Amino acid sequence: MGLISSLYEKKKMSLVMGILNVTPDSFYAASRKESVSSALDAALAMEQDGADIIDIGAESTRPGFTPVSAEEERERIIPVIKEIRKHTAVPISVDTRKGAVAQAALDAGAHIVNDISAGTYDFSIIQIVKNYKCDIILMHSQEKALYSDVVKEVRDYLLSRAEAFKNAGVPADKITLDPGLGFGKDTEHNLDLMRQMGQIAALGYPVLIGCSRKRFVGAVTGADVEGRLAGTLAVNAFAAAHGAAVLRVHDVRETSDMVKMLFSLGDIAVRR
Repeated sequence: MGLISSLYEKKKMSLVMGILNVTPDSFYAASRKESVSSALDAALAMEQDGADIIDIGAESTRPGFTPVSAEEERERIIPVIKEIRKHTAVPISVDTRKGAVAQAALDAGAHIVNDISAGTYDFSIIQIVKNYKCDIILMHSQEKALYSDVVKEVRDYLLSRAEAFKNAGVPADKITLDPGLGFGKDTEHNLDLMRQMGQIAALGYPVLIGCSRKRFVGAVTGADVEGRLAGTLAVNAFAAAHGAAVLRVHDVRETSDMVKMLFSLGDIAVRR
């Protein structure tokens, strides 16, 4: 069984994935850690706060982001992974769309590849994931928010990408799907995907939801990025209650507490 699937089965509640950005330009300034020591401190604090997985990224993918080379991405992320691995065994996910970065991160001690392009930016990731027998998170993303049926199109895309990985020899139980909230979607698209996330969960793969402090939360609540915690917790509570296996968040302690409280209420509240 894949790592995410096994952790979810063991914990019997949604997993909390903490976001650690070793970038100077991620959209939420508080998540930026530009030194190895500050990244290590943040990772250890996340583990203490209840993170089941730490997701480390070295290239911002915020709207209008500036791409970085694979070499620069490796220089940012590999020392951080190696240092964290010295101090904790918490599973590490590498947030990258580049095969060279993914491979270097796995060699350094990462366990999961989190690819926002679902293997379409760099096809070598498919073979790397197969060779390393690691988990892969496949996300839907597109440039323009143009859909005739956003839920169907996102679901069909994710299913096709999962099939591509399976056909290449990656076991189905190592694949997790992410609808990509905010990536080429407007507020209504994001809300529709959340309302009908059961259609994606019905595909049979673990589902990851990444809504943390995103623009659509602000569009509904009127809050700026610093004030979106409550709205984010509401979306994540809804996601957890409707079968999300992983919640990718900036605010680990608050999300972990929410998940514990939600799942303590039993199957009446949590419809899996």
